[in-house]
Amino acid sequence: MDVPHLQMYIDGEWCDAASGETFEVRSPATGHVLASLPKASREDVGRAIDAAEDAQPRIARLSIKDRAVLAGRITEAIRPNIEAWALDLTLEQGKPIKESRLEVSEVIPNLLWNTEDLKRVETPVLEGYSKPEMMYLLRREPLGTVAVITPWNYPWLLPGEFVVQALICGNAVLFKPASTTPISAVHFLEAMEHARIPRGAMNLITGPGPTAGMELVENPKVDGICFTGETLTGEEISHRAGLKKVGLELGGSGPLIVLDDADLSKAARDIALGCYNNAGQVCCANGRILVQDSVHERLVRKVVEETRRWKLGDPRKEETDVGAMNNEPTVEKVERHIQDGIRQGAHVLSGGERASGLETRLYYPPTVVDGVTTDMLLGNSETFGPVAPILEFHTLEQAAEAANLPRYGLSMAIHTANLRRAFTLARELKAGQVVINDPVLYWDYNHPWGGFRRSGFGRVAGKWTIEAFTELKTVILNVGESPLPGA
Repeated sequence: MDVPHLQMYIDGEWCDAASGETFEVRSPATGHVLASLPKASREDVGRAIDAAEDAQPRIARLSIKDRAVLAGRITEAIRPNIEAWALDLTLEQGKPIKESRLEVSEVIPNLLWNTEDLKRVETPVLEGYSKPEMMYLLRREPLGTVAVITPWNYPWLLPGEFVVQALICGNAVLFKPASTTPISAVHFLEAMEHARIPRGAMNLITGPGPTAGMELVENPKVDGICFTGETLTGEEISHRAGLKKVGLELGGSGPLIVLDDADLSKAARDIALGCYNNAGQVCCANGRILVQDSVHERLVRKVVEETRRWKLGDPRKEETDVGAMNNEPTVEKVERHIQDGIRQGAHVLSGGERASGLETRLYYPPTVVDGVTTDMLLGNSETFGPVAPILEFHTLEQAAEAANLPRYGLSMAIHTANLRRAFTLARELKAGQVVINDPVLYWDYNHPWGGFRRSGFGRVAGKWTIEAFTELKTVILNVGESPLPGA
């Protein structure tokens, strides 16, 4: 069977790398090679940057109405392809088809929501203070050229939060997806090409992060960086980006805290959802389960029962709940964390080793580990796999201390029937969002999304996306007595 060859998209044309070098994308679900793609060099990236810089004034001059119409055309190009593109997403990423179908389809309302935010963007008019005859008119203007670098865990949803949004804010865009999941990005560009985006305003670059990605970060012609991914990479980008506007959504080890008055059945369902959705490969997964000691045994029983309902298997089948993990290093990290916990006294109650009898070795079952402490990797790091590590605490102060210990602060959750306790604890948690009586894994189109500390900085979603991809300019107007000509 011939392997299809896909291309990059630079300056309005599908193209290969100048060197002719390529790389292969292999399915974590089947082990088969899905496609080959260009392996961009720094020179290829430089050509894309030049094209974007040339195109940016043209996209900036489009009216908001014209940009909104363009975004609408992109969504209409996605709609008839949801099923086919969801299958490609499942094959290249490994997640169940029912998750993939939802992920592709959610790009449409996400983009339409931000289009409405763009239409309604507001800025103030301020009266002068030191000179009362002055008036300050604030307006939002594009950054210029923007690089958007996205990870492999959500190859449609995360580009669907940033890529077109940067464009409709008046920027020219350089889009680099992860090298294990670039097929979805090619489909996204196919939708944009069908929508007739201006030439050079959107450029797709495929290739390795250390070369192609870092050229985007370091090139002085790039005005803004939007990166979603691992914390160490985010720190390197922050060091190398220079004087660019940078937004970083990084890792998380989000605790779900269960107090002694919580609805334990709902808590167990939320624990399973937040730990096993997308095989736990989510920056806002339930990274750790912190349980008040008096309800520990009852909750553990319920979590194990709930875990056994999640079916591991071929992600192309509708009945599958957990598919293949995306890549070998991620599975090895899960194994390393679990073995570290076992050596220090933790107990595996369900799962705990790779599944056999499936098409690849990247299938890992939903796993419950009890007796975890903050000295263990499971208790102080981001595991990024289908694991529910359970830790005990006695007081709210101990819960807050354990929750904040890893210095990740993307999303955290509290389960309790007492709102006073919920808000008391929420004030102590260092995170961009605290969810009460739902999983750590929670996101919506219209509330500010982003983290504290090692989880990055900047906010997106809703109007905050528009703010992320624009800058404020103040126009100062003298409305008092004008000076005479030549005075």
